[in-house]
Amino acid sequence: MVSVIFMRISARFLNSIPDLGHQGFDHDQLTQTSSWKGACVNVRLSWRASKGGGILARGAVPRPEKPERRQLRYINAELRRMEIDDCNRGGPREMEQDMTAQYFLPLATYPDSSSGLIISNAVTFAGYYSAHLHACALTVAIPHIPNAWSSLLLDTPKMIEHAEILSRDRAATLVSAATNLAASAEVELSCRTVKTALPLLHDTAATEARFFDLAILECIADVPDTRIVAEAVIFGSGRPAIIFPKKTLAGPIDHLVIAWDGTRAAARAVNDANPFIHKAKRVSVLSVTGEKPLPEPSGAHLAEILVSSGVNASSTAARFTSSSIGLSIQQTALELGADILVMGGFGHSRLRDFVLGGATDGVLHEPLLPVLMSH
Repeated sequence: MVSVIFMRISARFLNSIPDLGHQGFDHDQLTQTSSWKGACVNVRLSWRASKGGGILARGAVPRPEKPERRQLRYINAELRRMEIDDCNRGGPREMEQDMTAQYFLPLATYPDSSSGLIISNAVTFAGYYSAHLHACALTVAIPHIPNAWSSLLLDTPKMIEHAEILSRDRAATLVSAATNLAASAEVELSCRTVKTALPLLHDTAATEARFFDLAILECIADVPDTRIVAEAVIFGSGRPAIIFPKKTLAGPIDHLVIAWDGTRAAARAVNDANPFIHKAKRVSVLSVTGEKPLPEPSGAHLAEILVSSGVNASSTAARFTSSSIGLSIQQTALELGADILVMGGFGHSRLRDFVLGGATDGVLHEPLLPVLMSH
């Protein structure tokens, strides 16, 4: 008796469903409702076949399914099958690998101007990895000194105006150079100018760098401001940075060397360097002994992990011999034929000063090759 009542209610409710295809319902609603209705028809037909069809004589007679609804169900099934195939082939991973990398190039304009060499290296490097380069010229706004004080000094308003004009002119020159170089190299480039107070210049560079995958920086020993900007970006942006020396990038990065000491900063750097590690033809994991105790497991274990992920990697060890650990690491990397060095950036606050680790300080003082540094 309960079955009879259920089937009568199902039949009446089923026939009361309107034709959704003509009432503005979307594809998913139409497909889901059509599938449910078809399921009810199948249940009703099965019950009728088993019982001789007595009870359905008083209910609605099943109508044949419309061709368009049958086609929608077929399309929906095909879409589900395609989704399953994409998952089996690793579709989402392939899409992630095809994402365009976004590189950030801060261009200083005052007191010292960024060099044309860093623009050239940034464009070349972005071209190697088919990345989108974002150049940001930082112009300065210098606070004006009150008249009561400026009258006792030099003509400070005039000096401030001259400095701000110089900053704007340098920004225009740098942006023009970047535009021309990127156009000739067929590298995708975006340029913008950001005005900031002079005391906040370095912090602004770090803040802007947070939006991108990687920052491209220069460190020139006789231009102290380049190092200050580099430190601000490395330790304040939360993003990895590549520091270029004062020389032209020679060619593609085929041999990558990892300076490994087992620290958190080194592990962070390896992770941030993954796009370059997997594209390099050869990777060497370098451990420099004698400067400090190195925790186990050593670089050999990291090399094994990289090999298991498909990287042509090996490990090597060297003794700390020079006066600077940063210099020793770089010299050993160059002896190995490295095109780029990957290392962690270490620094901590001591009272009110920021104290760098020995290797970090040595590399920032005078980089000898491109260095990817991550904090």
